[in-house]
Amino acid sequence: MFTDSQTTLYIVLTISIALLTVFICVTLIYLILILRDASKTIEQIRDTADKVNSFVLKPVSLISSVVDHIKPLLESALERRMEQSRRKKG
Repeated sequence: MFTDSQTTLYIVLTISIALLTVFICVTLIYLILILRDASKTIEQIRDTADKVNSFVLKPVSLISSVVDHIKPLLESALERRMEQSRRKKG
């Protein structure tokens, strides 16, 4: 069957390369599956972050905007009150 050692070497190398190829293919398949799952997870995280943004951050920014518009009115009311209290004391 095996006439010399070089033929045996070639047969062993062929089997080794074939096994290595199968191993690399299986590894690539698992890597693709892992990356696909990671992509799905990242998409779910983005959806959750968008929901948090819409339910938490937008109302906070709205309240901040309202406070910015009301602040001058409150400051003028406080100034009038301070003037009235100064007039009563003076």
